[in-house]
Amino acid sequence: MLNSFKKILFSRWARMIFSAILIYFAFRNADLPQLYANLSSVSWQLIVVLILLNVISMLIGGLRWAILVLGRVKFADILIFTKASFTGSFYALFFPSSVGGDLLKWTTLLTKYPEISKLKLAGTALIDRVIGFSAFSFLAFLSLILGKILKYQFPNILFWLFLGINIALIVFYVLVFALDFEKIIFKHKFLSKLLEIVDLLKNSNKKRIIICFLISLMAQPFWMMISYFMFRGLGVDLHLIQIFIFMPIISLILTLPISWAGFGARENLYVYFLAPLGYSVEKLLFVSTFSGVIGILVALLGGLMLLF
Repeated sequence: MLNSFKKILFSRWARMIFSAILIYFAFRNADLPQLYANLSSVSWQLIVVLILLNVISMLIGGLRWAILVLGRVKFADILIFTKASFTGSFYALFFPSSVGGDLLKWTTLLTKYPEISKLKLAGTALIDRVIGFSAFSFLAFLSLILGKILKYQFPNILFWLFLGINIALIVFYVLVFALDFEKIIFKHKFLSKLLEIVDLLKNSNKKRIIICFLISLMAQPFWMMISYFMFRGLGVDLHLIQIFIFMPIISLILTLPISWAGFGARENLYVYFLAPLGYSVEKLLFVSTFSGVIGILVALLGGLMLLF
């Protein structure tokens, strides 16, 4: 009974219905003809620049995943893992959250790296997601603290939620670096199938996790600058410090599997957090909708790569 309820709750149809409800509440008082006119007037140059910046961001993700799996990488490896990440973003359009794409993106690597087992590729895809999410969660928590110092108003529940997430991630890393997984597997032979994943968690390979975490941390400012260019390009003069405070918080909340491609949830979050700063609701809805469209266009590149 509980499993059936979960399947219904996190199904694609449930996600689309909830997105539709959120979209209704976000746009119920908006000037839809004006919104459409604003979207239609966006220059193609801005669209191309934003897509290229997102491609660079995907390349950074491909580099991180390649290092995690291979250790030493060539540029060709980065391109192969980046292509796999693109296909994952395409698959994620049909899952309750972006994590769903991780369940399939590693399959595109099987023909390129036949010497690596399926279990290891799948396991590293999930570990790579945890590493990226760790850096992202850490930054969002720092952004929340900075926002509070600068007297921005946030619900108290966000502080405790972000603190809980970061504590859980710290516990995860403590276990990863404190436990000797090789000895654990050796003592419990029924765990032998996990040897391929444990290969990554050997003491000699754990430095890869640190390198990948540092790559994720250094990539965060670049990712936020994409948001800054988007806001500025669409005529919303959001200050750089406000980008660094609010965008990580909004994006972390959007990792929850509550909507399709973030539509509806993103619009409500933009209005909830940014409208009190003095920005018009219509402009925020415009930027939010455009951001979702860019995300879909980038994900569709993964679909094109699957065709070719």
